[in-house]
Amino acid sequence: MCGDSGSNRLRWFTQCMLTALLVAGCGSPSGPRSTEAPVRLEAPTGTQGSEIQVVFDDDGSPDGTTALFYLLSHPQVTVLGVGISYGEAHPEEYIQHIARKLDELGIHGIAFGAGQDSPLAGNNEFPEWMRQAAGEFWGHPIPNAGKTYPAEDAAELIVSIANRSSQPVTLFVSGPSTNLAQALRLDPSIRDKIAAVYVMGGAVHVRGNIDDLLPDTDNNVAEWNIYADPQAAKEVFESGLEIYLVPLDATNQVSVGREDTGVWRQGGASAKFAADIYEALFDAWDAEEAPVWDLMTAAIMVRPDLCAFEPLHLEVTTTEGDSSGQTVLVANEEPNAHVCLEPDVDLIRQSLRDDFSTGR
Repeated sequence: MCGDSGSNRLRWFTQCMLTALLVAGCGSPSGPRSTEAPVRLEAPTGTQGSEIQVVFDDDGSPDGTTALFYLLSHPQVTVLGVGISYGEAHPEEYIQHIARKLDELGIHGIAFGAGQDSPLAGNNEFPEWMRQAAGEFWGHPIPNAGKTYPAEDAAELIVSIANRSSQPVTLFVSGPSTNLAQALRLDPSIRDKIAAVYVMGGAVHVRGNIDDLLPDTDNNVAEWNIYADPQAAKEVFESGLEIYLVPLDATNQVSVGREDTGVWRQGGASAKFAADIYEALFDAWDAEEAPVWDLMTAAIMVRPDLCAFEPLHLEVTTTEGDSSGQTVLVANEEPNAHVCLEPDVDLIRQSLRDDFSTGR
């Protein structure tokens, strides 16, 4: 650790996390490819061209937070609720950071939820130094630090919003699936009130990224969001929900740079804060570009034609060991997910520029 001040410690945490995540490689194929040609999908009911009613669920990551502020800036999207799951942050702590920031920006009327601070099963978890960095809001100023905002159980929040909404809602999940899996346990009938679930997670034909943060592990097949709670992911994949998965296969291909964030800043307060987050990543990495895992997933949710999807059947390995959290492609089984494998890289970057620069 370089130095012993709080700011140096946070910078060290952030640099370690970001450097580790940046080197997540494309890897080699890990399973058979589908023989079906990828297709660019029409938007599911209630999305492209009309208002999208969204329940947002993240684990307190910088890119997940950027995705939230992208959706908040987009005129087509109404965010009904924000939940924080077990993962990069401690949920009860990080949801307060989000609530405080929204209050500072004058964004009100959104319900907040915090999930349990553990997976449904097992003990896979992000390194504690990363969770401490999330607790300090990744080095960004924490407004209204003396205020506490009401936050209900995140699974109950999903259930209540789905049940009272006048139209099927869209779920955005950019962390472990813990909260959604618990919501389905609480009320299985909500699956009929969910138009689609967009998930950033998994690795289908590429290597995983667990060993980037846990160098002593032999697990090179799993991706962090699935690995952190494999049981929850398994239950969601088996739920019958309309799942649109954006795995490492796609996210490894897309990044943004300072030229992009400079254009984002032409937009409103939400867009400017999104630019702040990514420019802090560039500084911490001493890099010109950074990946947009959750952010590109949010853009694809608004415009599903930004990626070619394949209908695939994926199963999640829940047993402990070197394959824990792997998303295994099973041939000749009924598809349970639309999987984004071929993103339109240039169009995604341009869409982010357009949406942020004209957004709220």
